[in-house]
Amino acid sequence: MFSRKPPIQEYPEVGNELDESLIEQVLDDAEDSSAELCSSPTCRKPLKTTIISEGFEFVAAITSEGTVHIAGIVKGVITAKSVLVDVEGMVEGEMTTDNLMLKGSVKGEVLCNELTIGPRAMMDGNISYQNIHIQRGGKVSGTFNKRRSM
Repeated sequence: MFSRKPPIQEYPEVGNELDESLIEQVLDDAEDSSAELCSSPTCRKPLKTTIISEGFEFVAAITSEGTVHIAGIVKGVITAKSVLVDVEGMVEGEMTTDNLMLKGSVKGEVLCNELTIGPRAMMDGNISYQNIHIQRGGKVSGTFNKRRSM
């Protein structure tokens, strides 16, 4: 049952080289199949998470269409679809994101739609948000502005 191997398709050869028309046909078929998988102009491959790991300090601007996971230190500007600041993570600067999950500390300007502040988190600065959830133990200070849309 499991020991049968499927037959191997052999391609016709001309001398020691493959037929050029066969190569073109295989390449055309591959392009057609990839076009079927992603036919819309906005279709993109899934984005990988950007990770700033513990013990790493990053001083610059970060721009991502995906998720940024911060367990180290970031000083600068962050623009991303989603940001997770882990328990060991710290951000100083400006942040613009749809979804911010804070378990560590943030000091600075934040503009987000969804803001979740964990039980060991600390947030200090000017924060504009649409929805906020602060878990018991989370510490917040600064100016908080609830807004209608981003």
